[in-house]
Amino acid sequence: MQWELRLFILRNGINPATLGAFRKIARQGPREQLVPDDEFELVYAIASNRLRLALLLARDTALRRSAIEQFTSGNVDWDHGEIFGTTKNSARYRVPMTHRLREVLAGVCAIAGKNEPLIAALSHDRKPVTACTLLWELRKAQQKQNHGEAMEWSMHDLRRTAARQLYERTRDIRKVQRLLGHANLVSTWWYIGNAGQVLTSTDLERSA
Repeated sequence: MQWELRLFILRNGINPATLGAFRKIARQGPREQLVPDDEFELVYAIASNRLRLALLLARDTALRRSAIEQFTSGNVDWDHGEIFGTTKNSARYRVPMTHRLREVLAGVCAIAGKNEPLIAALSHDRKPVTACTLLWELRKAQQKQNHGEAMEWSMHDLRRTAARQLYERTRDIRKVQRLLGHANLVSTWWYIGNAGQVLTSTDLERSA
């Protein structure tokens, strides 16, 4: 619903800041929508260069859209093969780059200014994207590959997918917590949802 509201605001030329006036309705339980690999690849294949970068950062490193829009070459540690930065909770993160992401970032960083957001560097006018731009581009790419209908997943579902897949591979909730940059482990549990066992008090104890 929130995605549809954003698109309505974009289509009608309303200031995106208007979204702040709407009260979010609390979700009953965690959202379970994940992004199938085949659907991701279909959309990735026809995406614009800036949407491709956004898709990879969301799925391979679990960055939030706000962090993706501000991501610069200064967030890349080439010596250690990692990206790094600060989450919205002021926690620092470091995430290894996948091979494909490293190749894409190498190309973009070569043309971007020192402090220029990489998404802007890939835009025709080299201006920062608006709040709804990537959502709009994603929806249009989904419709093109899905007989005119948008697929069920959003950018944030890619972050959720990255968390779920990491947990299923490692069964280590602490690694998922570090990936997502969560201060609270309960928040991490919401992301991995039904992938794991019942959460216990022991799971929430801080490591010695």
